[in-house]
Amino acid sequence: MKKATSSKLRAAFSLVELLVVITIIAIIAGFAVPAVTGIMRGSALTQASQLLTDQLSMGRQLALSKNRAVEVRIYKYADPEVPGEIVATESTWKFRAFQLFEVTESGGAVPVDKVQRFPDGVVMNSGASFSSLIAGTGQTLRAAANKDLKLPRGVEDKYKYVSFRFRQDGSTDLLATQAGGWFVTINNMNDKPAGPTVPPANFFTLQIDPVSGSTKAFRPTAG
Repeated sequence: MKKATSSKLRAAFSLVELLVVITIIAIIAGFAVPAVTGIMRGSALTQASQLLTDQLSMGRQLALSKNRAVEVRIYKYADPEVPGEIVATESTWKFRAFQLFEVTESGGAVPVDKVQRFPDGVVMNSGASFSSLIAGTGQTLRAAANKDLKLPRGVEDKYKYVSFRFRQDGSTDLLATQAGGWFVTINNMNDKPAGPTVPPANFFTLQIDPVSGSTKAFRPTAG
């Protein structure tokens, strides 16, 4: 019995050894967490960019195939789950969702699909230098048109939107004279621009040709 007890004592870890192991784990975690966070942000941005590209492409194809105008509405609102954003305070709102509408012969707009929301943390950059599609010439921020949109709980009709249309021939109603063209930039809301005209290190920009309605994507940093 004495030998067994002695063997068990020798196999146990000392307090110093446990502290060393904990310290090593903490160091590894310190390097791993930022890397994982960066990967998650990059993945969310990739999902958002694919969603935006696919939906605009579908909107143009619908206009061509159905011979009817298709309207794209880009929504701006506050997400109650994001710290600092307040549903009733417009200055805290972000552009983070959009929806396609088929324009009927009577001029009405019928939803083609549900509201498409970006993954959490991804927003459209509302700066004029980054998103003329939001802040360009002729783009007017309109009041809520429907309080029953599938937006976060509590938002209801507390949102605004800008819009443009794909015509039946695939072109758009965007002004061909817009300086710098038409484009929209998306990025993680925690990644701040490096300057008034310099986007964050990781971003995605989609350019739209107002005449043909075709799109061109640009993303310098993937991941």
